[in-house]
Amino acid sequence: MDVIMVLALLISGLLAGVIGKYQLLPHCGTHAEKLIIVAACDGASSTGQIGNEVARRLTKAYPDGVRMCCLSAIGAGSKTHLGIFKKAKAVIAINGCQLMCTSNVLRQRGIEPAYEIVVAKEGINKMPSLDFNDEDVTRIADKIVKDFLSNFSLNTVEGER
Repeated sequence: MDVIMVLALLISGLLAGVIGKYQLLPHCGTHAEKLIIVAACDGASSTGQIGNEVARRLTKAYPDGVRMCCLSAIGAGSKTHLGIFKKAKAVIAINGCQLMCTSNVLRQRGIEPAYEIVVAKEGINKMPSLDFNDEDVTRIADKIVKDFLSNFSLNTVEGER
């Protein structure tokens, strides 16, 4: 075997090992019509970090039905991402605080959320911290499931939510 072939086999083996460690998500651009797309605050506060973690957990718990997607790309006007959000089965906006940046960015780009929540209005104090309480994340995720996602047929991965 020549050096190039050995390197190619080594690299492909390494990549397969790395990919095997990750839960791959459905490509939101190809499957948008079948997905509930989640846009979340990722602000530099406890409530912003809760919003982001809730989006992550819902995506992992419902890998074939819910998918977080990049709010920054929407704000930047990415045509690809605007198309994804506009084709989605539904859009959830998770806002960290009363500024409602997530909802406002979506609406400025012509996207109307089907469901909105403000973490700081759910009895959770906004603090200037990147730390958050895991129980708060679970409570907000459960509220979104109960109030909105339970209306859809979604595949659940046990133990993820």
